[in-house]
Amino acid sequence: MRTTKVVAFSVPPEFELEIQKHAKAEHRTISEYLREAVRKYMSTSEFEQTQKAVSKRLKKKGFKPSVVEDVLSTLRKRT
Repeated sequence: MRTTKVVAFSVPPEFELEIQKHAKAEHRTISEYLREAVRKYMSTSEFEQTQKAVSKRLKKKGFKPSVVEDVLSTLRKRT
């Protein structure tokens, strides 16, 4: 039984060439390269959502914008 799923999507030819170029430069298959790209995107997206939630809560509690930015800056440095 297969342990992976095949996901197909379309990209413009020039984008496909860029993907090939980057994957080759990193000595990876296109699948490996794209899996890592998707993982990074999802991780970044989750982090940005967390930042927005923290910012909203701090502002709601009356913290000054400078304090909110300091907290967010600290969060960014931890990643």
